[in-house]
Amino acid sequence: MEGHPDMRPPAPRRSRLNAVLFLATVGTTLEVGADLAGHPSAATGWHLADLLLGLFLGHPSAEPLGLLLTGWPYAAAVLAILGAHEMGHYTLCRLHRVDASLPYFIPAPFGVGTFGAVMRIRAVPPSRRAILDIGVAGPLAGLAVALPLLWWGLAHSTSSASVTAAGLESPWQLLNAWLDGRLDAALEGGGAQIMGDSLLTWAAQRLVVGPLPAGQELVLHPVAFAAWLGLVVTAINLVPLGQLDGGHLTYALLGGPRAERLSRWVSRGLLLCGLFVSWNWLAWWALTRFAIGTRHPATLDEGPLDPLRAAVAVLGLVLFVLTFVPVPFSF
Repeated sequence: MEGHPDMRPPAPRRSRLNAVLFLATVGTTLEVGADLAGHPSAATGWHLADLLLGLFLGHPSAEPLGLLLTGWPYAAAVLAILGAHEMGHYTLCRLHRVDASLPYFIPAPFGVGTFGAVMRIRAVPPSRRAILDIGVAGPLAGLAVALPLLWWGLAHSTSSASVTAAGLESPWQLLNAWLDGRLDAALEGGGAQIMGDSLLTWAAQRLVVGPLPAGQELVLHPVAFAAWLGLVVTAINLVPLGQLDGGHLTYALLGGPRAERLSRWVSRGLLLCGLFVSWNWLAWWALTRFAIGTRHPATLDEGPLDPLRAAVAVLGLVLFVLTFVPVPFSF
């Protein structure tokens, strides 16, 4: 149990799967980064495997090398943010002698190149204090990496004429467009990908770039896009529900019964956001409702938090408010 001087942190377990998934995520994020940078090889089927094979044979091709050279800023930024987040969790698990896996990076051959990263906690956390430390360490570590990258990326972003999305961000908007006979026109006028702002990214843009002229919008540098994505992932993880990072915080702060009641209400709120605000939250509601659940498992010691840790838990929930994006993507 926690506090016994004769106990040692569990030895890390080697896993080839962690390394394979990480390398696959390197490849998928490199391709997305090259596509964001406008490299033609990203759209013509070149993959990281082509580069590795060429290097192995001693005849590297210019196309895959170009993929690497143009895609690495985005890939490195995304992997640094996700890695910092997960290693924040892992480090605190080790400090509290909680057996946990190394991070599993999840590659995606489309979209932003990754579905994020996860780790498994294999043992029951010793206390609510421990679950708070473990839960809040990931978002804070990811934030510490994302903010400087966001600042640099915004400073190197450009502006262009504003574009308009289709206005079909939610099932409610889709239904209204169909009832009003605007659906075909909305679909024809859409196609532009627009990223929404959180309070944090809105404030950062005003500080770094300043107000944009009328009719102009910011085109994010790949590093700024990676940082924006990392902050969205932070907000998603800080939703106070179930075993998400935010669920760890509310469980540690409120205790099991009250945290579970809050989790149920938050789940209903996600469903409403998904129906009336953004499809993104509908997908996240379905995942959390049917795969993660709203209940947080009990710890060995259910004693309340000390005032300092309670303040940290509140800080984590404030961070959720600051990073929450009502409509992450619109098209």
